[in-house]
Amino acid sequence: MKKLCLGSLIIGLICGFSSDATGEGLSLSETSYAGASILQGDWEVTFDNVEDVNPDADNLTYAFFEGNTLYVGNSDSYGNSVDGIVEFFWFQSSIDRGTDFYVAVIKTRASPGHDCYWGPWISGADCHLWADEYQDWGEYPVLSIEALTDVNREAGAFRWDWSVPFENYGIDAYGQVTFSNQYGIGANAEGALMAHGEIPLDEDGNVEAAGNVQVKGYISPEYSVQTQYEVTLYEWDVFVDGRANMMAWDMYLNLGARDNQSAYHEYFLAIQVEEGQPFMLDELNFVSYFDTGWWNPISHELGLSLQHIEIMQPVYEPNSTEPSEEPEADDTGISEEVFEDTGEIDDELFDDEEIEEPSNTEMPELSSSSTEPIKSCQTVSIKPSKWSYACGIFLGLFIYSRRKK
Repeated sequence: MKKLCLGSLIIGLICGFSSDATGEGLSLSETSYAGASILQGDWEVTFDNVEDVNPDADNLTYAFFEGNTLYVGNSDSYGNSVDGIVEFFWFQSSIDRGTDFYVAVIKTRASPGHDCYWGPWISGADCHLWADEYQDWGEYPVLSIEALTDVNREAGAFRWDWSVPFENYGIDAYGQVTFSNQYGIGANAEGALMAHGEIPLDEDGNVEAAGNVQVKGYISPEYSVQTQYEVTLYEWDVFVDGRANMMAWDMYLNLGARDNQSAYHEYFLAIQVEEGQPFMLDELNFVSYFDTGWWNPISHELGLSLQHIEIMQPVYEPNSTEPSEEPEADDTGISEEVFEDTGEIDDELFDDEEIEEPSNTEMPELSSSSTEPIKSCQTVSIKPSKWSYACGIFLGLFIYSRRKK
């Protein structure tokens, strides 16, 4: 079946620019992954261009890769901004369907500015997120994410059933809430999960216990991507529209109590494509709606459209070590010689002397700093010369003649 990726990573990436249009602070959430590989920006994932959805001369639209992280955003003359961070992951192992599985982690934020109008032509007031209030005409999302692909190419589709969130949900809270998204696919399991921490319910400190927003399937801890983040709004709803060719998430603010705060959310876009083939994400759209003044009941739209994002399978080599037929070298790098013992040697015989082993070419050198005698278990045999035999015979005759006398 497929290759057995990915590690790694809460990934916290921060873009080092001072302008509000750079998405600074978006990546303060935690991202971790195991058994998956993050795609390389401008290599394994590319895009053609970025477009302003509501063109204006004062708008500042941007899109660029910083390492493997894609930063996108737009801002206007009021100081309103919509920003996004996108990272793409490829799973190293998956259920045997002859396909590759990817997940795009989309982090997005809408921030109201500080140069809206107190009244006609009187600026300097705070801007607000578009909330469901009596002075605002119509319902518009504070955050809208839309991904589009052409399934007529028969070259991949969105797995709307595993994207997160994959169903509508709503939260009524009286304080910020911590969320966790998770998607995993391994050889024997596939699942998606969205969970929440404790939810503050009122000023008295009553809370709703932590639990799951929605859960499906079984998640393998060896092959998964997980994020953790916080939402500071009080009451909101998220509506999901998922199909093979489109995934859309619309976040609506139901209460204006904190409409001067940033709206933040994270989404998982699951993708399936034939193994080894590239996938084309034709459009990835980020849109927000703002209230530019109490006297103006018309919503103000701000957003961007990222065009023709292509992702492809990374180069991956499993960490497998085949046994070598060659004998392993000694870790110490010292070759051992095996000697045949011819007898036991008492170490006391060598306490007061040093033994030098003869060499055919040179004499062995003795270290002048040595304080202990050199000991060896090797025996040396010395062959007597012919003069030794003559001296022995002469000495024997001499001793014999002395005894005769």
